Amino acid sequence: MHGSPQPTATLPVDVSSPERLVVVGGGMAAHGFCRRMIESRYRSRYSVSVFGEEPRPAYDRVNLSSLLAGRDESELLLSPKEWYEQNSIDLHTGRRITRIDLQRREIHDDAGNIEPYDKLVLATGSYPWVPPIAGTKSTGVFVYRTIDDLEAIRDYVSTENAKTSAVIGGGLLGLEAAKVIKDLGLSTTILEVAPGLMPRQLDAHAAKVLRDKVQSLGVDVHVTRRTNRIVPSNGQLRLEFENADPLDVDIVLVAAGIRPRDELAREAGLQLGPRGGIAVNRRLETSDPHVYAIGECAAVDGHIHGLVAPCYRMADVLAARLSDETPEFVDNEEAVELKLLGVPVITLGKAIGESTSGVVITHAGTEGYRKIILEQGRMVGAASVGQWDDVNLIRMSVAQHKRLWPMQRIRFLKIGTPYAGGAGLSIHQWPGHATVCSCMGVSREQLGIAIADGFCTAPELSLATGAGTACGTCKNLLCELVGEGPQKVNARGSNAVLIASFVAVCLAAALAFMPPIPFATSVQDSWRKIDAFWRDGFTKQVTGFSLLFIMLAALTFSLRKRSRVIRRGDYGLWRAAHAILGTAMVFGLIVHTGIRMGSNLNFALSLTFLSLSFVGGLAGLASSLEPKLSGESAMFVRAWRPKLTWIHIALFVPLPALLAGHVLSVYWY
Repeated sequence: MHGSPQPTATLPVDVSSPERLVVVGGGMAAHGFCRRMIESRYRSRYSVSVFGEEPRPAYDRVNLSSLLAGRDESELLLSPKEWYEQNSIDLHTGRRITRIDLQRREIHDDAGNIEPYDKLVLATGSYPWVPPIAGTKSTGVFVYRTIDDLEAIRDYVSTENAKTSAVIGGGLLGLEAAKVIKDLGLSTTILEVAPGLMPRQLDAHAAKVLRDKVQSLGVDVHVTRRTNRIVPSNGQLRLEFENADPLDVDIVLVAAGIRPRDELAREAGLQLGPRGGIAVNRRLETSDPHVYAIGECAAVDGHIHGLVAPCYRMADVLAARLSDETPEFVDNEEAVELKLLGVPVITLGKAIGESTSGVVITHAGTEGYRKIILEQGRMVGAASVGQWDDVNLIRMSVAQHKRLWPMQRIRFLKIGTPYAGGAGLSIHQWPGHATVCSCMGVSREQLGIAIADGFCTAPELSLATGAGTACGTCKNLLCELVGEGPQKVNARGSNAVLIASFVAVCLAAALAFMPPIPFATSVQDSWRKIDAFWRDGFTKQVTGFSLLFIMLAALTFSLRKRSRVIRRGDYGLWRAAHAILGTAMVFGLIVHTGIRMGSNLNFALSLTFLSLSFVGGLAGLASSLEPKLSGESAMFVRAWRPKLTWIHIALFVPLPALLAGHVLSVYWY
């Protein structure tokens, strides 16, 4: 039976002594879980034991090839053995677990030892998948997965004086294996059965660009190349293909992918995923209430994760749940950012095949190939082959599904970046005078001073400087500044502000040049019932005082930000109400005057009124666009929004006097 397991209720546990928490697997996910557990305030609840099959503690498998550059093996260790001892973690290396007894809650190792558990965490990882090719057991054929694999490859190359090689597999693992072989000084050929390199991550165009760049480094690449068998021949290995002439090499690396290590779970009777892996729900629980699984061996709702970041997130979630917290694992869209054979390759968010309704825009230039995937105008994915200086901004935009505006699309198609001025600047690179919080007038320099004074989280920065305490649209920048990652900003009413401000700007600009609405030319003209608004004195009084009331209401709403007394309600909704009332004032002016601006005092009043609405609309547009922009464009908008706001306030100053003069002139004369 496939799908997410539904564990039954757990048995009561005697809390008078520590629970026996056993981790099977000594890799990166297991280490991340242990690190998170020792930071928990519930650490004393558990007696933790870790059983790893390799003869060394957990190490950085991602940078395995750096050993060939002279890096010592100890530098790859995520923590030395002493770290486990200091944190009361019983580490067992070189111990292969062969069986799990779910009924007795015991694990058995290859030496016949038995270890009981109260809670069991399976972090057994994955193994290199070898396609069903005859001859893969031949001497000189290797897989690339562990330090032992790397040392075996290096020793064979040295003792056999190997000069030529082939790598079966053109995905992430295959390209990394090709780098290892190339670093050892061998000529290398990559053989990929798919039509392009990295077929899971790249489209055909990007794969071709990557292939060209890899070949320019002296590595041969053959795609749609299916290997039939490997045959030892005259001291070499002959690879025979279905669709090409044989290839003779000295050494072969098989790097065609990985598969989850789920054999322990399968033999114990735990539920498996539809494509293998230990089936777990988003609480990382297996079909047995005392057993959990994390990392590459786990199939979360049927999906297996092969990258480090989601495996670490699983470790964090499980450690938190064992500490009486209630998070659940979320499948964030996986990102790949690597230098494969020296070529930067980046994939963010959704791939083309995952976005059925997406629109893809691409840029191909001398620096490489880039694409952005849009859904309903918002960025949901991106990929590039070659250097991309804006990758940090692109990553944040994809994570937040930011909108890509038409001018940004045009800019991306032309120069390869959607951001003004070329490469966008992160907030760390903003100059000191740059405004970060335009509501409260907080600059980058002020925030830097607050951080130096010890305010090192986004809430602390807000409390110390006032930044983010009004509309909150700058909270993303505060989080980026202190390294907390992007935070979703929910600025309520921002769309209403955007629409109302746009209408106010367009209408105010149009009224400055539109002719007056004409009067009816005859008493029989039906238009005469409409133009009574501008001919009848009483009607004009009603529309005039209604307009005055709307203006006073808009003024009241604008006080929400500037008054410490008024703090009721959500600021975003107050701001939206102010923008809508401001736009209503422009329509009210049309109803009251018929676009007859008058002369002298009345003309000054009408012009001030339109200018107030126009500048206020621009300020509203700036405030609603702030959370949607990044880099230099964000700096530009945040710098101008306070200026527009103060111009808007300055234009209001003469308005009461002009209104008073207008009312007096009407009633006095």
